[in-house]
Amino acid sequence: MRKRKILAVTGIRSDYDLMTPVYHEINNHPELDLELIVTGAHLADSYGYTVAEIEKDGFTIAEKIESLINGDLASSRLKGLAIQLQGMIQTVTRVNPDVLLVLGDREESITTALVGAYMNIPVAHVAGGDKVVGNVDDQVRHAVTKLAHIHFTTNQESADRIAKLGEESFRIFNTGNPGLDRLKEVPVLSRMELAKRLDFEMVENEPILLLIQHVISTEIEDAYEQMKITMQAVHEMGYKTIVSYPNSDAGGQQMIKAIDEFKDSSFMHVSKNIPRLEFVNIMRQASCLLGNSSAGILEAPFLKLPVVNIGNRQKERLHASNVSFVNHSKTEIIQAVKTALFDENYKQMVKQCVNPYGDGTAAKKIVDVLSTISINEQLLIKEITY
Repeated sequence: MRKRKILAVTGIRSDYDLMTPVYHEINNHPELDLELIVTGAHLADSYGYTVAEIEKDGFTIAEKIESLINGDLASSRLKGLAIQLQGMIQTVTRVNPDVLLVLGDREESITTALVGAYMNIPVAHVAGGDKVVGNVDDQVRHAVTKLAHIHFTTNQESADRIAKLGEESFRIFNTGNPGLDRLKEVPVLSRMELAKRLDFEMVENEPILLLIQHVISTEIEDAYEQMKITMQAVHEMGYKTIVSYPNSDAGGQQMIKAIDEFKDSSFMHVSKNIPRLEFVNIMRQASCLLGNSSAGILEAPFLKLPVVNIGNRQKERLHASNVSFVNHSKTEIIQAVKTALFDENYKQMVKQCVNPYGDGTAAKKIVDVLSTISINEQLLIKEITY
């Protein structure tokens, strides 16, 4: 029997890490065949050339599409999107997949959805329906939902929101966040082993901060100053801090400039890209996650990790009680971090938090649907419910 061909698209280290459990599950399924389009920041040396990790993991790469325009203008992402779309059309025509698979709300999500809609290929979209105010990604996410044919949501609230957008119920599956599967599967490293792999001294029981802060598309001009305020707060506190570069969005170079002004501090470890094994174990060992990464919303509660979310990114997103929100204020950041580190009542509350994003079994649920759902006119011809 002919295997059903799934063509997945990945454009950045974060979406690849979240989707890796799904890719492995597809690869191990006897009735499915997986290939990847690798694009965007994966192919940029300035962001760690993370396509090497994909090759190391052994997945079949159908095409590498260079699309990243590494600039700080708002138009840069859009120009890169156009390049990506052209390359993707050619690849999809050649591969002729049965299903296109993509996660999230970035350029590769909307290009994948457009290709599928126009070329009559069902699009399976992971993590639609989330509500995040203040970033273009939110608009892209909902646009992708309206173009996609199958919806794998990370939580029930998002599934309900997709239904309110007029999507038919047979298309919507609340599977949970596949990133949680990764947290369960990655081997555990001791702090000493992790310190050796990072070449960064970390003593048992000392506080460790993980800092990941990205640009907001509506606040590009403030990116440098926002990052500098965070770095000043970290520098003043003096705790061991592991800093991961921001993503490739416009304004990211300004954030890197601010990070580099502090990178020689003896208590900081700065990395362009942190491999999966090390990243998951940093989250396990960290005392607090600082910045505005979705990892703080989606994955940190699974590990009972306190999070200090800075600024408007992730604003109004569904979150557990492990997350506190502060402004771009050095004083507020320092106060919130010290609460996360030393307030025993707060730490106890975080230990009891409930993650609304699933139980770490999303990959199997997603693949069960991909392998069994009927690909027919009912799936391909969308009908709004209101």
